Amino acid sequence: MANWYIYNKKENYINNLKNKDITKLEALILANRDIVDPSVVDMFIKPSLDKLHDPFMLKDMDKAINLIIETIQNNGEIRIFGDYDQDGIASVMTLLDGLLIYYDNISYDIPHRVEDGYGISDNMSEKAIADKVSLVITCDNGITGFDQVKKLKENDIKVIVTDHHQIEKKDNDGWVDQILPDADCVINPHRLDSSYPFKDLCGAGVAFKLMQALYMKLEGDFEYLFSLLEYVAMGTVCDIVSLTDENRIFVIEGLKRLNSTEKYAIKALLEEAGWKKEINEYTLGFIIGPLMNATGRLSTAKLAIELLMEEDIDKIHEYAKELVDLNNKRKSLTEEGINKCIKIAEDNSYEKDDVIVIYEPSIDESICGIVAGRIKEKYYRPTIILTNSSKEGVLKGSGRSIETYNMHDAIVPFDDKLESFGGHPMACGLSIKLDTLDEFRQFLNKKSNLSKKDLEEVINVDTQIKLSNLSLEFAESLEKLRPFGKDNPRPIFANKGVDIADVEMIGKDKKTMRMKLFQNGNYYNAIKFNAVDDYEYLSLKFNGNIKSNKIDIVYYPDVNEFRGNRTLQIKLIDIR
Repeated sequence: MANWYIYNKKENYINNLKNKDITKLEALILANRDIVDPSVVDMFIKPSLDKLHDPFMLKDMDKAINLIIETIQNNGEIRIFGDYDQDGIASVMTLLDGLLIYYDNISYDIPHRVEDGYGISDNMSEKAIADKVSLVITCDNGITGFDQVKKLKENDIKVIVTDHHQIEKKDNDGWVDQILPDADCVINPHRLDSSYPFKDLCGAGVAFKLMQALYMKLEGDFEYLFSLLEYVAMGTVCDIVSLTDENRIFVIEGLKRLNSTEKYAIKALLEEAGWKKEINEYTLGFIIGPLMNATGRLSTAKLAIELLMEEDIDKIHEYAKELVDLNNKRKSLTEEGINKCIKIAEDNSYEKDDVIVIYEPSIDESICGIVAGRIKEKYYRPTIILTNSSKEGVLKGSGRSIETYNMHDAIVPFDDKLESFGGHPMACGLSIKLDTLDEFRQFLNKKSNLSKKDLEEVINVDTQIKLSNLSLEFAESLEKLRPFGKDNPRPIFANKGVDIADVEMIGKDKKTMRMKLFQNGNYYNAIKFNAVDDYEYLSLKFNGNIKSNKIDIVYYPDVNEFRGNRTLQIKLIDIR
């Protein structure tokens, strides 16, 4: 059961109360998210395109724009190197669509997840050399492509690296030096010598800043430039970067345009997926994102690019259907993998380990990360899922962590016994010999230093609000704080001692719990998804007679729309 904590950021709240443009509740919610600087609050409450930062504040931007213009003037081929996930796809499309209005001698390449792995592959650089490309622009990768960039440069190919991933550093007698690839230009907000005011752009965000600078230099059509935010919004939401500062503007403006998009491929993709509602951050993160990502997992991400570039309506629908089919296959493989890993965990008592390490040879390499994430959520423990690689006796997989465990730092001391390894505090990818697996599992658990408290999920609550104080208008007022995501989670509230008037399990698989709650003379419709364990908990707690008892709840008020009617609905997050 999760621990509930009400935020206590009183100083932030007092500071925000000085702002006359926001309500007391908004002052509290923003305070809880550490949004207190007046300029940042202003950008949050009144997001607009004129508040985007100057792209020329990014290091090397001037040089990059001059190099692009020079390449165009000399009729050289520009090749874009992207990545195989949704952010990589969005980054490629931002550059392709943005440049094609000026120039058409442009091509792109994306690595194959299994055959090439992450980043600029040797195959990609060798093909660019063979094709006598003049300029390579990377997006969503390249910052660690030292060897590949060097090879391109040795063959007289100019290189602009645009990336958002962390830069390698080294300690030089107490001074920290950055290690950059030997490209002509390296555009990355994480550069140590950068004065850019916002660091947490995604790959598509950095690509957009390059296009923004180009359009400023060439006095281009800014309405067309801002249409690229349809792609940038996708990358920003799906790459789970901070939804504050200019990322908030990217997503809000991108969603506006997506809901009236002229891009037929996006309309067709949503049609094939059966999405008929308004496009919001949920649509990007849980409908479009998985559809795009499925191409890179089970086929090639180039399929998604071809869909977005295609002009023939019949072919667009063929591509869209193929993406939906791939994602359905991915979902099926994921569920199979999860069920197998749960059985392995419980048969071997791995679910009691501080760090869960599971080897399941039948899992497709491309979904190890998804399965690891789901197992982590079920047991609230750092989880690594491994499967067979193409190399005999070598396993390959991914890990997902919890807030209290730095997965990257925990694995680094074992790095010399791994075939490959990379990652950050919350996730990793690695390869390991099969005969080293048990040693690896034992090492991580022996060195975990995780306490019982560390392994208990924490829910941070904004404040206590009684259900009887809610209204449809209150729920609607929270909508203007969207989009919700990293650094701007949906506001959630708590209420003690709520009466249960009725309860039932509904849905095709009976996993959703529907409740009718009662307080101060009024009834409230409430719902909780994936609530089998919760129902069993209540049955045990109240000896099989759940009705007419009281519970404490963590929830958020939501707007339920059905046949044109809008009503208040309580979405339950946790109960006790």
